[in-house]
Amino acid sequence: MNSIVNNNGELMTTSKLVADYFSKAHRDVVRAIDNIECSDKFRAANFTRSSYTSPQNKVLQCFNMTKDGFYFLAMGFTGEKASRFREGFIDEFKEMEKGLLNTDAEMTRLSTQGKKIKVMGSEWSKFGHDINKQKKAHDKSVALLIDKVQYKLNLK
Repeated sequence: MNSIVNNNGELMTTSKLVADYFSKAHRDVVRAIDNIECSDKFRAANFTRSSYTSPQNKVLQCFNMTKDGFYFLAMGFTGEKASRFREGFIDEFKEMEKGLLNTDAEMTRLSTQGKKIKVMGSEWSKFGHDINKQKKAHDKSVALLIDKVQYKLNLK
């Protein structure tokens, strides 16, 4: 199905393109939009009246609609193409769900891994402090030994 881009850069389609794609009479699609049961807010955000020029050079009324408006409308259609569209829509949701579940599992794994790394870092930090303490004690013992040796050498 062809689409159009409105002034905001949003992808849209028209009732004429929808009618052609689903092999429906355009007047039936326009009537379906006119009779669609949705809030005024949803209608205003997703359906705008427009026009197109027919092959007979007549200016005819149509609707421009957003992706959400198209989905809302098309979910109510019947027929083979409409059924394939709904099945495809369901399949896409399943794929998105898998992706989200995989992302959640990966986030959990990374969070657990991060906690383990933090614990290991803390343990290494304690180990480093212990090494520094032992090194300082060792250096102090060496210095004391050198002082003793120097003292004894000075006595002789």
